[in-house]
Amino acid sequence: MGDPEARIERLRLLARLNQRISSSLDYDEALTAIARAASEIMAVPSVSVWVADAETSTVTVRAFSDNRLGSGFDPKPIAFGEHGIGWVALHRKPLHVPDIHASDSPVGQGEWFRARDLHSAYAVPILFQDQILGVLSLTRATPFDLDDDDTELLDSLVAQAAVAIRNARLFAGSETRRRTAEALADLLRLLSQTLEVETVAQRIAEDVRDLLHVGAASVYHLEPETDDLVVIASSVSPDSAFDWVLVLPRGYGTCGLAVQQKAPIASSDVLADPRIVYSEGAREQLQRTDYRAVLAVPLLVQNRPIGAIAVADGFGRVFSETAVQLLQAFADQAAVALEHARLYDEAEHRRRQAEDTEERLRGLFERVPVGIYRTTPEGRILDVNRALITMLGYPDRATLLAMNATDIYARVEDRQRWRSTIERDGVIRDMEVELRRHDGSVISARESARAVCAASGRVLHYEGTVEDVTERKRAEIAQRQAEALRSVTELANAAAHEINNPLLVITGNLELMARRLGPDDPNRDSIQRTLEACQRISEMVQHMGKITRLEVRNEWPGLSAILDLKKSAGASEG
Repeated sequence: MGDPEARIERLRLLARLNQRISSSLDYDEALTAIARAASEIMAVPSVSVWVADAETSTVTVRAFSDNRLGSGFDPKPIAFGEHGIGWVALHRKPLHVPDIHASDSPVGQGEWFRARDLHSAYAVPILFQDQILGVLSLTRATPFDLDDDDTELLDSLVAQAAVAIRNARLFAGSETRRRTAEALADLLRLLSQTLEVETVAQRIAEDVRDLLHVGAASVYHLEPETDDLVVIASSVSPDSAFDWVLVLPRGYGTCGLAVQQKAPIASSDVLADPRIVYSEGAREQLQRTDYRAVLAVPLLVQNRPIGAIAVADGFGRVFSETAVQLLQAFADQAAVALEHARLYDEAEHRRRQAEDTEERLRGLFERVPVGIYRTTPEGRILDVNRALITMLGYPDRATLLAMNATDIYARVEDRQRWRSTIERDGVIRDMEVELRRHDGSVISARESARAVCAASGRVLHYEGTVEDVTERKRAEIAQRQAEALRSVTELANAAAHEINNPLLVITGNLELMARRLGPDDPNRDSIQRTLEACQRISEMVQHMGKITRLEVRNEWPGLSAILDLKKSAGASEG
């Protein structure tokens, strides 16, 4: 679905356009109003209304949204099944022609369309119940791509158009036309002011009771979960004690039968009519009143029941064909009005839900302890939460949003690895990177992200999370160093013990030999040098037992560093 606010605005526009369509029952005026309303609600430059003739099986263009654009169009009738318009009239299905000028295009008069820069067409049948009344044709420069909201609004407009065309035909030249037109115009004015179902239904009940001069009128809503009919509005003569049955199970009562058969049901005495079934409680209720003559008409939207209108009067009244037609015409308009009100109510409900969801998500977005971001594929930062602003040390959201995501990475290779991974897989999980804070310092971070794509597969944006793991990384390094020191210390202590014992033996023997040699003995210098080497080994063994840290030195290029025993044992260089 689209933006709830935009949908509500379009529904309000539809209400105003429906009022315009139904404000006059003049046939040609109604057709022109339909074309202009469709042009406005669907934002297309050219709309034409074609009227069907069932006797000749043809459709003829009768109105354009813009008479200047419509000039020069050949108005000759088109047979059912001929060209695109005729195909829609015959099959009673919408038809989309992306390219009017393609070699296989079913649209005629191609040059006329080309001269007006109209290259794509979308046509829908105008149906009243099972009767084809005409075809609504929309044309514009680019192909049509209607979403669910567009289709629903167009269907609602076409349903209103069907009612307007039928009413204009039905009541042409009669007094009923004037009274019905006034009542319908009042209803549409109300619909443009409020879209509350109960308010609209109450006006319908009051108008119907006045138009047919009956004692009572009611509007029932069909509950989709149970198929029960439930009274949502009623109007009863002040001097009557009559009460409508508030809930009618499926198929019960005059209204239930009308909904079941999708046709008007009239009875001069519902209690004596074998077609009509009531519960015992409802029969007892009706036996206490004289209002037993009932006329009920289903409320149908695209042949789908959504409720019923019923009127009741004194026992024995026979409702004329004119009364049935009038109530049917009013029911058709009422069905569209109530369906429109329902759509608006649903849209308003979805808007409130979206706002609540957005508020909850925004609260979670701001309170979650990890950084959250949204960026474009080009790196423009669309949104960040408070945790990420704090993590990167920026003074405010605006300052961070002014940056490009690429500039946040301390190492170019991290960003390149990020881009190649998400472009290939569409997702990143726990990638370790280094990020540059606002003050230039660098932190270690763990990042996860995913690509958010349109239905076509095009990447709309990336969204992801960032966790500062700098302290954890430092702790891990310290832990590894401590483990390495412990291992070296244990090895050094063991080696020192193993070296020290034989070293003492060697040193002792060398000292005895030196005392036995004369001062001029040529071996005396060699023994002395050996004793000095043993002393150095002894000092090294002492350092090995005092290691408190790991210090290394690189003495030979290309070879691994070696442990500096003196520095590791904390000894000075002197």
